[in-house]
Amino acid sequence: MARWHRQIRDWLKVALSQGAAFACLVVAARASLLPSADPAMLVALHAAGATVIGLLLRLPRIWIPLQLLLPVGLVYGGAAPAWLYLAGFAAVGLLFWNAPSEQVPLYLTNRRTRQALSELVKETGARSFVDLGCGTGGVLAALKRRHPQLDVAGVETAPLVFALAWLRLLPLRGKGVVSVAYRSLWKEDLSRYDIVYAFLSPAPMARLHEKARAEMRPGAILVSNSFAVPEVAPDRTIEVGDGRQRRLYVYRPGGAGPSQ
Repeated sequence: MARWHRQIRDWLKVALSQGAAFACLVVAARASLLPSADPAMLVALHAAGATVIGLLLRLPRIWIPLQLLLPVGLVYGGAAPAWLYLAGFAAVGLLFWNAPSEQVPLYLTNRRTRQALSELVKETGARSFVDLGCGTGGVLAALKRRHPQLDVAGVETAPLVFALAWLRLLPLRGKGVVSVAYRSLWKEDLSRYDIVYAFLSPAPMARLHEKARAEMRPGAILVSNSFAVPEVAPDRTIEVGDGRQRRLYVYRPGGAGPSQ
């Protein structure tokens, strides 16, 4: 129920920021404060103003693309067939279905990070790996090809992204345990895995760490791409070495294990 309340609240903020930006444009036009009435410029000002107002209202940043595109669609909606805009809206919805409720945008793990994860699998001797919010399945496919003995699993709740991951991993199904489930990461049992990987956002990290502490077995590791658990020092930090200077934060929520 709280999730739906948050979604409704965010949609209200979107409507309020769009309306406020439009009202500001009207006032500025009547006061002759606008340098011209060029439609493209007005649309750009409306989109930028709505985005800024939304941020001031503490609207999550994952809503920024919608804030920018709404004025464009309203003004130029007649420039293309209606079905094209409907298809585009449906595709965006299927790709980012879970973003407002989970406060997790679609992040894809790059090649250098996949390599760092592969080295971590080799170093730890892990036998099982789960990607919480696996996106299109790139991490799982790469690790399974490099480590055939590794059991890989992923969970995803964005419908189109889940379908892409399922299809991507289909050729690997006959090579050991490879699974992708249409399921919330909060419903996944973490006690079954040696490595739990997440590339989420700052918002859910504290809750994820608590879940990991409650479920993960001693010696298993939680790996977060880019986003550290607040107020919890990682057991290890791995510099990926890519252009964006990404880091992997490694935690042992269940303890070091008997062999440490």
